[in-house]
Amino acid sequence: MSSARESRYRVLLVDLDGTLIDYARTEDSALREIHRRFFRSGLRSFLRDFHAVNGPLWAAYREHRIDLEELRLERWARMGAGTAVASAFEDALGRHAVLFPEAREALRLLSRRFRLALVTDGLPAVQRVKLRRTRIERFFQRVVIAPEAGLRKPDGALLHHTLSLLEAKPDDSLMVGDSVVSDGGCAREAGVDFCWVDRAGGARPPDVSGIPVRWIVTDLGVIWWSVSTDVSMNVSTDVAVDDAPA
Repeated sequence: MSSARESRYRVLLVDLDGTLIDYARTEDSALREIHRRFFRSGLRSFLRDFHAVNGPLWAAYREHRIDLEELRLERWARMGAGTAVASAFEDALGRHAVLFPEAREALRLLSRRFRLALVTDGLPAVQRVKLRRTRIERFFQRVVIAPEAGLRKPDGALLHHTLSLLEAKPDDSLMVGDSVVSDGGCAREAGVDFCWVDRAGGARPPDVSGIPVRWIVTDLGVIWWSVSTDVSMNVSTDVAVDDAPA
């Protein structure tokens, strides 16, 4: 068993949706509002149809087959709706944003020990509203919203860009996120260690893409202890999952 020692990390690169913000709850509240306002179909079938459309479009976005504007409009076009519904959904996502219970206190503690940067994908206007609503921007020295930099996850260039803003090095940094594909992929391409926030606490996922994971934690509170002391917890290597979009 490793003994506690001073952490070698100086910078934590932290994802937003699914890591700090309870995205499943946020999205569900927004979708229920949109269904109530614009759709006549049953709620269950509406939710099922949306997720069937949205997931593959996010996968296409990550693979550079579509851009973000195409994603935001196409998912609703396939649901028989137009730009008004797309805009209403984005507004609702911002207004319904809710943090995981431990997120604020974890950020408070971590920001006293490490330099924090928020690294998020998604629509910039929506992400900015989420930050204002949750009031967590103050914990970060830098906020990088990928499309504003002309980048997207899982491109390693996104983390290189963030580190350049902080004048930091990959060896001093740790990426923290809930998505092995998006966040872990960024970390792998940038040569940065990765901490997977696996809130479901499931079994070790199959190795399909060779993304190294230094830590697997079930909530952000654990990161304070494990990263601060540099003691590996639930360490595994070459972990990968086919995750949902965040």
